[in-house]
Amino acid sequence: MAESIPVGIVLPYGRGQTDGFFAQTTSMIHRAQINLAFLLQTAKGERPMMPTYGSDLKAIIFNPNAQEYVDEMFEDAVRDATQTWMPEVVIESVVTERDLENNPYFATLQIGFSLSAIPDSSQEIEIEIEV
Repeated sequence: MAESIPVGIVLPYGRGQTDGFFAQTTSMIHRAQINLAFLLQTAKGERPMMPTYGSDLKAIIFNPNAQEYVDEMFEDAVRDATQTWMPEVVIESVVTERDLENNPYFATLQIGFSLSAIPDSSQEIEIEIEV
């Protein structure tokens, strides 16, 4: 019964198949995956009425002076944004894949996370950062 109660909207937006105009998620974990990807792919300052919402991932990838520290900077940016905007999410790991020779302004991040209120809720998402 509880699995049929909508808790969020699926991104990217799409037409709902049953109730509501937009497709909805009924899982707290699925909602957290969507919200975390949306948070991390939003650059700080991108939302006019919420200038601190988002992460510094795009700014980091564009910074040519930080190539040797970029993996640590990505992890710090993920943790900072999550602690500020989604404190219910516990970041377990951040693994960065980059090709500095062929595409230095592109990175793929594998982010392991769980929800503090749900035991054994470990999940992983992959996001791509590109300038």
